[in-house]
Amino acid sequence: MIELRVVDRSFGQVLSALHCACFDDGWGPNSMDEVLRSPGVYAILAADGEMPAGMALGRLAADEAELLTVCVAEDYRRQGLGEALVRAVASVVPRARALHLEVAADNRGALKLYRLLGFREIGRRKDYYRRSGNSPVDALTMMIEPKKIAPPIP
Repeated sequence: MIELRVVDRSFGQVLSALHCACFDDGWGPNSMDEVLRSPGVYAILAADGEMPAGMALGRLAADEAELLTVCVAEDYRRQGLGEALVRAVASVVPRARALHLEVAADNRGALKLYRLLGFREIGRRKDYYRRSGNSPVDALTMMIEPKKIAPPIP
């Protein structure tokens, strides 16, 4: 059974390994540690027993929150874990006025999930993502009220 829990900086190596496994430009240990040390940042780890299955990072600043990254290990994809992680990020900040994110315009799977959850597009950053050997890709900025997607707290 997969368990989601908020974790601290001591899990930085695990979070970094997951991020690097999921993204070509994943955050190495030093970058991950730098992000985790930033004010208002929190991390959620999804684990199947001792096996890391996914992670998400969020940041709260005043009354606004941001989904910094979310990723799911290949063996755990298409099972609802990405949705659970996004909802978990929202549940940490239910009183925030908005939860923002940015996503590559060609990331169909992520866009489908975010739109299904009710995120709406609020902007575009032209040629934001630079990928080696490929043309730049726009970033879409999206937002939602966290309380609309946060799971109910028992």
